Amino acid sequence: MLHEVLFSLWHCPGDLFKESEENDWVESISMQEFLHPGEKKLLQKILKISLNYHNIEKFRKSIDSLGQWGVAQMKDNICIIQADSYLIVFCNGLDNVLEDYRKEIIGLEEKFLENPHLTLTYVLATMEKYVMLFDMIKSMIRTITNEQIHGCLLMGRLHMYTISGIPQIVTAANKIIQSVNTMFYRHLANWIIYGDLMDANNEFFIRDCKCDDENFQFPEQIESVQNVDSHVSNIKKSRVRKPCTVRKFEIRPDMLPSILPLETAESILYMGRIVWIISNDPKRKDDVQKMKFRRDIWEGRSVEFYKKIEQLETQTFNLVNFERTIQVCKNTVTNYLWGVMVEEAELLEHLQIIRDYYALGRGELFQQFIVVAEEHLKQIPNYYIVKNLNTVFNETARKMYGENDKSYMKFELTMPNHLESKNYASNPMSNLEIYFDINWPLHIIFHPKVMSLYNRLFSFLLRLKKTHIDLHTLWLNHMEKKVKIDRGVWTLRHNLMFLVNNLQYYFQVDVIEAHFSLLKTAIKSATEFKDIIRMHSTFLSNLMSKTFVMCLDDNTGKDRGNNLYQLPSLNFERENIVYNIIVQLLELCNKFCLLASTWSGELSDLELNDLEDFQTQSDTITETLMRALFSLHEKVSGHHLLQLLHRLDFNRWYTKRKPDFNITIG
Repeated sequence: MLHEVLFSLWHCPGDLFKESEENDWVESISMQEFLHPGEKKLLQKILKISLNYHNIEKFRKSIDSLGQWGVAQMKDNICIIQADSYLIVFCNGLDNVLEDYRKEIIGLEEKFLENPHLTLTYVLATMEKYVMLFDMIKSMIRTITNEQIHGCLLMGRLHMYTISGIPQIVTAANKIIQSVNTMFYRHLANWIIYGDLMDANNEFFIRDCKCDDENFQFPEQIESVQNVDSHVSNIKKSRVRKPCTVRKFEIRPDMLPSILPLETAESILYMGRIVWIISNDPKRKDDVQKMKFRRDIWEGRSVEFYKKIEQLETQTFNLVNFERTIQVCKNTVTNYLWGVMVEEAELLEHLQIIRDYYALGRGELFQQFIVVAEEHLKQIPNYYIVKNLNTVFNETARKMYGENDKSYMKFELTMPNHLESKNYASNPMSNLEIYFDINWPLHIIFHPKVMSLYNRLFSFLLRLKKTHIDLHTLWLNHMEKKVKIDRGVWTLRHNLMFLVNNLQYYFQVDVIEAHFSLLKTAIKSATEFKDIIRMHSTFLSNLMSKTFVMCLDDNTGKDRGNNLYQLPSLNFERENIVYNIIVQLLELCNKFCLLASTWSGELSDLELNDLEDFQTQSDTITETLMRALFSLHEKVSGHHLLQLLHRLDFNRWYTKRKPDFNITIG
């Protein structure tokens, strides 16, 4: 009988102990009438151990026999589980843990052969230490089958068994988890070191979406991918090349192990995406046949870093050690990308180009362009007008700079098919946008959303510039006519020019030049790529808010240091009140210039009424602007607004006329 007991412990029931359909071995013992009640109890305890081992082995072998998806039957329940790589290595770990159990049975058999009079009590005493172990393994299996746990989720769910405090359980759990770790850290190392998931069964917590990231694409590129006819695409990208594509990878929250914080997971995603971008350098594709250019983000130490990650699989998971290793790899990756951006891609030169063109730093170029292109802008915007405007722009720049500076050739003017705001409808100049050829990998920083913000600033400043030119042109026309012009016309024109000149000076000098200078200085002292992104986001936030194009938003752009795609802290929904007031001022100036250019000599009653209406509107807009600026100054306490208020209230001219408006500056 003792041999039959050993066979059943080995999962080979014989004639004495039979397995029924319900797997109830205890009640299927033959010759029960010959057993002493004490022997029956001993056999029941031993066979419970045997039954647990049988169920564990049944689960393990069912996983080995399953394909991609299979059905494993556990008692009365049928559970559909995914037999992926992680479950297979989990079962391998189980097999290693159960090896001691099998050796124990072999040892019992050897002792039984030496001493045929061994008792059931001795067998139970020897095997009883596995009761707790099997309970732990059964708990693992129940969790896997009931909750459909698969992939790298196993790491988090199994980790709790390593902190039970029971040495036998901790040792066995570590053996099992180490098998799972092998698969996880190979996935992790391939992603971090090579930017390659190698995850055909979708077992990792990062997913390859197998498409381009729409955050780094212009709308017309997305439409082109979707096989939608996009006329804007032909307009915007007829000459400059499209930005390099960025593959879309994302975190799968449902597959993120519970022991891995989201911030750490985002950092891992961030690193792998950078490595993918560096590995897919378009220059390397051009030079691969010539073998002149080959990037190595790890500078010949890729094997060393790979082994650093591999070493973690032999240890019990420790978040501090894990994050320390990840941070070492991250520093190497971000430092390399910083060097590529600053030194090779010429980030500072690109910023200077943005300052010169998007922020109208080359005022002489755009002033001449506006004068020459005036006739083109009066026509209905269409594809041919855009081509003509680009011709005018290039010819103006070529005549002005000659062969010494060809940076203008990177740019192309465009015009959207539809007006995005009712404020743009009154002035075709505000419809113009400008795009330029961005060097790889600067398209990570200057992605389409950022470039749309720069274009909003460009359109606003260009419109302000045109209004400034129109007011001066009106003055010149009145001077050339050499006839007496009504004093009210001169006064209104002077007041409007005063406002426009001071706004233009504030935008160009106090905001744009000051912040560009700060940004360039900060980038020169930066050492990591994430510092560059953070500085640029801060710069763009300040630029857009202090020029009143957009409002700040404290909830946007925070805690995004591990995200490749970042937006400045701006409110994309709410309009800036000051911006709307300035737009009203510019519209008033345009209407006044258009009508006043037809006036000469003494004004008729109708013209005097128009002049009075213009003056009333001007006073209303000016007062609204001053009140809005002062209200904003009280909230923000910005020195830049203090300077602007000083200039607009020159010699306290405005506050003396409005005694009810208690404005104290200084």
